[in-house]
Amino acid sequence: MTPSLPTKVPFHPLTVERHSQGYLAVGIDGEFLQLTEDLEPVGDVRKPFPMSVRQTCLADGVFVGTWIDHELLMARMAAFDCTKPMLDGPEKGDLRTRTTIEAAQHPQGSIWSHVLDAEPLALCGHEDGFAFVLYKKGIYAMGNDAGEHWRVELPNWPELKKLPRANEVIAARFNRTLLKVWSRGGGTKSYDAKNGDLVSTGVFDYDGVLTNVYLESGQELMIYDNGSIVWLHEGEVLAEGKLSGPIQHARWDIENEAWRMAGWREEIHLSKDGFERKHL
Repeated sequence: MTPSLPTKVPFHPLTVERHSQGYLAVGIDGEFLQLTEDLEPVGDVRKPFPMSVRQTCLADGVFVGTWIDHELLMARMAAFDCTKPMLDGPEKGDLRTRTTIEAAQHPQGSIWSHVLDAEPLALCGHEDGFAFVLYKKGIYAMGNDAGEHWRVELPNWPELKKLPRANEVIAARFNRTLLKVWSRGGGTKSYDAKNGDLVSTGVFDYDGVLTNVYLESGQELMIYDNGSIVWLHEGEVLAEGKLSGPIQHARWDIENEAWRMAGWREEIHLSKDGFERKHL
């Protein structure tokens, strides 16, 4: 377990992305703070765009994120160089006066930025680019220059059609040469990461609504709305259990062959020997 806590980040973090020179802490409300390798703050908290951050990933060391505002019915996707200082961007009031794509405001200091015409459902990155899923649009695979490599229609699973929103995609992850997506009802599809060809499809039947999935080194950790978690490897259930609160983040510990999770005021270690908990 972590021996000590880092300096407190002055906002509620959505995620902390690790890059070549340290970390980038990202807040739910769009705050950004750069951290050293020792998790010490560098500079001040910045807010490059006045919307909530929905998803983040790293694509060959470049930060890619999505922003969304349901009130304004606006969404953005942008990329940043993690090694350069973040900047403060426009105020929310500025967005209300820019109603056309040509006049749209974008995250300040971004390498590139695009207006999204649908809600982003999932985002993931790897060394050659990134992929994302848009509501009622499809799955898009992009290069690091934001050029489109391929796109496919949104997946669906006929056996889930009678369950409310069971076909809605909730996560996407790269796994070696594949891009894998999951739905709320446990539907899974794997695509060839180079061309988008469908490689496999199936449904993992479990009692609960799937809300997130972590995938590293072929290990899957499935998170459900009722607090249940399931650890899978190549389709085989290695462990399952129920937690007392939501999982904020999880990472695969390859040296100890275990999952390390940040839960609600606790750290959780899940190995083949079972659960270990450290209350914070």
